Amino acid sequence: MAGDSQSTEPEDAELVARAQGGGAAGRRAFGELVRRHLAWLVRLIAYFIGSQAEAEEVAQEVLLRAHAALADFRGDASFRGWLRIIATRLSYNHTRSNTARRRRELDIGPMLAEPAPGPDLATRQALLLVLGRLPYPYREILLLRHVEEMSILEIAQTLDIGESAAKMRLSRARAAFAECHEEVTR
Repeated sequence: MAGDSQSTEPEDAELVARAQGGGAAGRRAFGELVRRHLAWLVRLIAYFIGSQAEAEEVAQEVLLRAHAALADFRGDASFRGWLRIIATRLSYNHTRSNTARRRRELDIGPMLAEPAPGPDLATRQALLLVLGRLPYPYREILLLRHVEEMSILEIAQTLDIGESAAKMRLSRARAAFAECHEEVTR
């Protein structure tokens, strides 16, 4: 496509190939991949685990693991998709490893810093509060479907479950969300 050749920024696949080559060029390429993907990665993890500060730590771990496993990345999926799978698994492990964190409600302060006060802010606060009260597997699948806009097949692959199990979990998560949302907004 003619429009694609006008872009001077290399695609993720090209940067991954350079990074896999190692050396100074490889480090620069991986640094560029980090620059491109860090913000959304931290945001996604913050929704999963409920804390901006902890999300930043987990994101660093995701990037360290991705760098260590870069030689194994075959490019069957996008680099972003690969990071999302690593982030989902590490977020789950992080949440599971500390029951106190699981019971704590979302630290919504940092996630609410951008919007101006008003009805949208109240709605967002209610949504984050509800998400924070849901069990991790429900929060995870709702975020993958409605924030990351993944298909059921992509969710099943990311979570390493069958499509029917993904559909069932999503259905249960939506029901739990609706019930909790009604309690919070009464």
